[in-house]
Amino acid sequence: MRSYSMAVCVTSLFLVAGCSAGSSPSAEVDSGSRGDDAGSVSHDASGGSTEDRASASSDASGDVGIPSDAGAATDAGGSSDASASNDSGGSSDSGASADTGGVTSEQVLLSGNRILDIAGVPIVARGAEDVVANASQTADVDTLSGMGSNAMRMLLTLDAANGMTPASFDAVLAEAVSRKMLVWVSLYTWDSANSNVVGASLGGGNFYALTAPSGTGTCSTATPGPCYLAMWSRQWLKDLALKYRANIIIDAGQEFIGTADPGTEAGRVEWATAGETNIQFMRSQGYTNPLQIMSNFSGRDLYAIVEYGSAVRAVDTVVVNGNPQTMFGWQAYWGTSDGYYPAWQGGLLLGGSSTLSGAQAIHQFAAAQPFPIEIGVDNYAGDTNLDYQAEIAQADTDSMSWLWWSWQPGSTVECPVSGATCQTYVTSSPQGFSGAKALTAP
Repeated sequence: MRSYSMAVCVTSLFLVAGCSAGSSPSAEVDSGSRGDDAGSVSHDASGGSTEDRASASSDASGDVGIPSDAGAATDAGGSSDASASNDSGGSSDSGASADTGGVTSEQVLLSGNRILDIAGVPIVARGAEDVVANASQTADVDTLSGMGSNAMRMLLTLDAANGMTPASFDAVLAEAVSRKMLVWVSLYTWDSANSNVVGASLGGGNFYALTAPSGTGTCSTATPGPCYLAMWSRQWLKDLALKYRANIIIDAGQEFIGTADPGTEAGRVEWATAGETNIQFMRSQGYTNPLQIMSNFSGRDLYAIVEYGSAVRAVDTVVVNGNPQTMFGWQAYWGTSDGYYPAWQGGLLLGGSSTLSGAQAIHQFAAAQPFPIEIGVDNYAGDTNLDYQAEIAQADTDSMSWLWWSWQPGSTVECPVSGATCQTYVTSSPQGFSGAKALTAP
């Protein structure tokens, strides 16, 4: 594990995460209220945590029409046994070797700061984030695709209350693939009232009490990162990632929660070290898909990516044409009325008392990195707020991929501040979904 020098300290910030007891993905959670105290330095980053703001409809009755046998993942080289074994030593055979180009014809790739489809054509992703809690959400895929969107982030709901199975997740992924969409795959759990128990067909266990893979830390509500890795060791996820490798990027490091103050250099070092651990673990499990590591401080810390991104991705053993197959996610939730993030990150990136808007940060820093960065945008008052148009327009100018939080199942994108104006811009403007280009292949 690489060690990092620790030199820069900034104002202390603290992080709060986790759904309230008994809440469900169908509950409305107000992310705009961060609990910011203008007279102090305690900015609550939970306001922007994607996993804490799941507003998608979750049908607790489950998808009774889908059998619990997840034999749907039948792609050659992938095991059709989706018994969800928690064997962290298992490795799925991808049929591809690192640094040989052998994966070029089989899976989506990263090259420089671009994402390429399997025909080698650059993808500029524009889509929404959707909590997948029912197999009927194939309808979400169809609606998004009909608007022109070429990408989604699917947060796969693990809770037993939703009754999801590997086969039902497969059905939603298959629909996205049929629509020539790129999919970021994340994991999600909400049912704290029942100890976040994972569905039996997904391998069972209480999510925050799973056994963390050796060397990855402790699985707990305070440090959930190793809990996600414990899930990623299960065969049904390996099978899905392999089967749809031409369309899938794996969220191998979701919105990071560590023990150090995330607003300090120590916090960034902890994030970078965890990112390396996650990459190494995912590769040890046989995943060859591109990996995404969400940045420090609930994804808002662009400086952490600039500072440590190249070093973090250097540990990736899946390298194609000299390109490690790791990218980063940055939540550009900077448009808050107090100007906190432009000032904090501006000072780090430009020095002194400089400020840097989200749009400026996209152009001057995110687009300038030698690796892809996926940008998160929303319309919450405590997050991107009214800056969403400037950020989307700048992303369009710089050919940067972005995902919107969040999709309202069966309808449109969530826009709590600007309503129909925002929804029209995101979905129908040339810079929005309607201007996206579908994958040329498969």
